[in-house]
Amino acid sequence: SVLALMACAGLWLSYACAPIQLSDEKPGASPRFTASADPFPNILLLTQEGRPVRFYDDLVKGKTVLVNFIYTSCQKSCSPTTANLARLHGLLGDRVGRDLFLLSISLDPAVDRPATLKEYATRFGQFRGWYFLTGNEAEIEDLRRKLGLYDLDPVIDRDKTQHAGIVIVGNDTTNRWSSLPALMDPRQIAKTVLRISRN
Repeated sequence: SVLALMACAGLWLSYACAPIQLSDEKPGASPRFTASADPFPNILLLTQEGRPVRFYDDLVKGKTVLVNFIYTSCQKSCSPTTANLARLHGLLGDRVGRDLFLLSISLDPAVDRPATLKEYATRFGQFRGWYFLTGNEAEIEDLRRKLGLYDLDPVIDRDKTQHAGIVIVGNDTTNRWSSLPALMDPRQIAKTVLRISRN
């Protein structure tokens, strides 16, 4: 899969794994990987405003993105993760919405329609350049697996309550990618984002 190299041991449950080194670069260098022949799934999604968008063409192409998966009824990890990303948004400033975007994709699209996602998003504030997304469940599942965010144990993998507390950071222009624990210090996430976003 396109980003399977970003999987780390215990990915679905881990908040403690370090940023992944995706090449033979020296420690401290910006992580990156060489994409396989598989393209990103260019699936159709709806934003919290009900606007249709394509995952690659509209949200990823030529941009730096942070991608995570949520569902609105998840309180154990999704709410703390979203709150942490709201703090990160403040640290990144006006870059967000220009060439840098946050993408939170629902794992429960049958429930998380645009109006539900909009209400969920407003609990944390109003944020430019942060899309809460829903769509076809099978297509989102394929995207999740292409991004490497799945557990090798199918029982755990089917349990939404054990989904990954991981955020993927990527720069489509330079093809540099990393994954980070979503609950790590937002200042550390911001440093990685700004490093990866350099073209």
